[in-house]
Amino acid sequence: MNSFRILLVIGLGILLFGNHQGFAQKSKGGHHPKVGGHPHAKAKVAVVHHHPNGKVVVRSHYRPKKMIVFHPVWGPKRSYNRRWVYFPRHNFYWDNWRQVYVYRSGNVWIYKPTPPPVVVNINIESEKHYELKENEDDIDDVYNTNDSHQTEYKPE
Repeated sequence: MNSFRILLVIGLGILLFGNHQGFAQKSKGGHHPKVGGHPHAKAKVAVVHHHPNGKVVVRSHYRPKKMIVFHPVWGPKRSYNRRWVYFPRHNFYWDNWRQVYVYRSGNVWIYKPTPPPVVVNINIESEKHYELKENEDDIDDVYNTNDSHQTEYKPE
């Protein structure tokens, strides 16, 4: 009975200390678990711009200082002006700003510099793909509207 009480006290101490440690790390700006599916990613804060006409525009933290023409690694001869390129046949995205693929792995959307496993042996440059609209450029988690992309851009 004595050893049970000791284990109970130790277990409660670990739980209390563990919760306190997690809180302290978060309040100091530590890593947040699984931001965008990446276990070591920090949460990024969007930049808010106020225009003279009173309109507030929220811009992505990843937005380049100057807008440029993009030539992605999977299609260097192609030119893109928008951030997001969507591949409907395999349901994944290319982010021109961050140079990463965004695709679902189980129930989580992940960002990786390598293509999704389903297209490793496929020339994705020849796959049907679409640049998403300009108003989606500042949306960092574009996969949240994946249902509408699947409806709008049906694979052929």
